[in-house]
Amino acid sequence: MTTVATLALMIDGRLVSAGDDVVLGLDDGLVRGDGVFEGIRLYDHRPRTPREHLDRLSLSAENVGIPLDRALVEAELAEFCRATVLPDCGVRLMVTRGGQRIWREEVLPPPSPGLRLMPVAHRVSPLLVGAKTLSYAANMQGQRMARAAGYDDALMVRADDDVILEGPVWSFGWLEDGHLVFPPLEVGVLDSITRRLAFEAIPVRTRAATLAELEGAEGALLLSSVQEAQPVAQVGDVARFDPSSRAVTDAIAAIREVIADRIVDDLG
Repeated sequence: MTTVATLALMIDGRLVSAGDDVVLGLDDGLVRGDGVFEGIRLYDHRPRTPREHLDRLSLSAENVGIPLDRALVEAELAEFCRATVLPDCGVRLMVTRGGQRIWREEVLPPPSPGLRLMPVAHRVSPLLVGAKTLSYAANMQGQRMARAAGYDDALMVRADDDVILEGPVWSFGWLEDGHLVFPPLEVGVLDSITRRLAFEAIPVRTRAATLAELEGAEGALLLSSVQEAQPVAQVGDVARFDPSSRAVTDAIAAIREVIADRIVDDLG
C-alpha cells in the first residue's frame, strides 16, 4: 500500500505530519475511486447473507484485478458485527486498489410509504459491468438531480433508448401479470443479492423494458440489502402506483419473509 511519509498532506485545513498519532491510509485507489465495496445489513448485530456478499465482493475484486484475502475479510466482518454501536445498521466494506480495507457503520434510512422516482438518463461503463466498484459518482449525481427536482430518488434509464436499468443504490422491479419483473443483468445492472432473494419469494421473470412500458404495471418496488423492499408510488410523469395495493404489500411481505430467514447467527 502506498504510504504517506514525508510528502505534504492537509486534511480539513490542518497540515498533517508523518509523526501524527493518526494513521493515514490514503492510497491512489482511494484517491481515484479505484476499489470495490459491499453493503451489508445487520439485524441485532447479525448479518444477512454474509457469504453471498463476500462472494460478490470477491468477484468484484477479481473483475478489476484487486487481490483480496477472503479469510481475513471474513474474520474482520465477524469482529465488526460485534463492534457496531447500533445493533440494527448498515455495514459498508471498502477495499482500495492499494489494499486498504475500510469498514463503516451506517444508519439505516427510514422506510417510505411510497417513493417518487425521477428517470435519469445514464450509460453503463462496459469496463465495470459485474463489479461493485467505488466509482459511484454518476449514480450520486443522478440522485442529487432527482432530489433537487423534488423527487425522492432517481431511476436510471439507458440514455439511448430509455430501457430501465436500476436506481443509484438499489434494484428496481415492477409487477405485471402476477410476476415481479426485473431488467436482465445483460443490460448492465448489478446482480443484486436482495433481487436474488425475491426469486425465492414470489414468481419472478426478467425482460428488457422501456420507461413507457411502466404505464401498464400493477406496481413497482425498489430492493436493496439496506432498504430491503420498498414500494414505489411514482416514476416521473410516466406511471403512478398505489403503494398500499394488495399486489405490492403481498410482494414486499413475501420478500421480507425470505430476508428474515437468511439472517446468520454464527459467522464461524
